[in-house]
Amino acid sequence: MTRWLFLLFIGVAAVAAGIYAYLGGFRAPEVTLITTSQPIYLAGRYFQGRADSKEFGPLFRQAQQLQESGQLRGDLGNVYYNDPEAAGDTVKAFVGLIVSDTTTQALPSGYRFSTFTSGQRVVRARVQASYMVAPDRLYSGIKHFAEAQKIKLGKVYVERFPAQGPVEVLALVK
Repeated sequence: MTRWLFLLFIGVAAVAAGIYAYLGGFRAPEVTLITTSQPIYLAGRYFQGRADSKEFGPLFRQAQQLQESGQLRGDLGNVYYNDPEAAGDTVKAFVGLIVSDTTTQALPSGYRFSTFTSGQRVVRARVQASYMVAPDRLYSGIKHFAEAQKIKLGKVYVERFPAQGPVEVLALVK
């Protein structure tokens, strides 16, 4: 009986590792220091509060529904204005979609535009992975790169989750 449980455990672990690999969990991010050449426009909602609050999660789902319905065209994206780990789980974020411009789409009720201006030095991390596993890979890649290059990071992070192509995070450099 013990042998069967052990084999079952090994089988479940192998399936879990296979799913994690399929989602891109073992891929290393590509991390570079760049200067943004174009502004990034976001259509969304601002949130300030606890990351585990009941209001935070629905913001992501609403943005995804607006994208899927075609009401807004763009990539899922967020701007974090602080590091929740360092701020005791308090989040300051703008959650929504990264859009191509601010003139061609009407905003849904409660949404507004925000802009991440061009000409800013950022550490950019990219990886071809699912949005479920990518953020951990990207943030750890950014932190390791910044430490190795002796770069001080600001507290602003832009996340982009396109339907096709690599997921990316931009971290503002002080």
